[in-house]
This record gives sequence, structure tokens and C-alpha cells, in this order.
Amino acid sequence: MIRDISREELKDMMDGGESFVLINVLDAEDFENEHICGSINLPVATIARDADGILNRNDTVVVHCSGPACTASHIAAEKLESLGFSDIWRFKGGIEEWKAAGYCLEGMAYKGKAA
Repeated sequence: MIRDISREELKDMMDGGESFVLINVLDAEDFENEHICGSINLPVATIARDADGILNRNDTVVVHCSGPACTASHIAAEKLESLGFSDIWRFKGGIEEWKAAGYCLEGMAYKGKAA
């Protein structure tokens, strides 16, 4: 089942040390430029091919993309569900909402800057 998660809920999961995998589903170039701290990159274009080699089916998975207008996280969540993953969360706010809250971001855009 795919469920939505809010920015605050995701932050609480991170701060609470909960076990989950945060996946940025944007292209590698976008990920390298800017991503939520602690996230991994599994692009939506390759998620069906690569998910089983990176994730365990019993993992709690949170997917996100750039922001509310981006549909990549929705597509990625549906692909993961079709592969048999069952604990899937979608953070629709993505990097836009995370950045607006002043939460941790990393990547080339932040090299040499305090993030």
C-alpha cells in the first residue's frame, strides 16, 4: 500500500532514528546537485530494474522527487508496489518543501557552503 507522508512526519522519522530507506527518484545529475541528507538515489527510470538489488522487500521505503508538481515519486511508488514492496510512503513535498523548512540538504550545490 502506498501512503502519503508529510514533511513533519518524515522529519520525525529521521530524528527518531526509525529504520527506513529514503529514496530520491530524480535523475543522477539532479541527485548529485541537491538531495535530502541521508537519501539514496534510485531514479524512477531504473527503479523497476534496480530496486531488488538495492532494497529488501520488507524495507520501509519513502520516495520523493523535487516537489508537489513532480510526478516521479508517484510513478516510483507504483512501480515498487508492483514489484511486491508493501511499506511504501510518498513525500509529495519533495526537495522544495524540505528546503523551505530549512532542513538538511547536501550535494554539489552546497559544496563549500554551510547548509
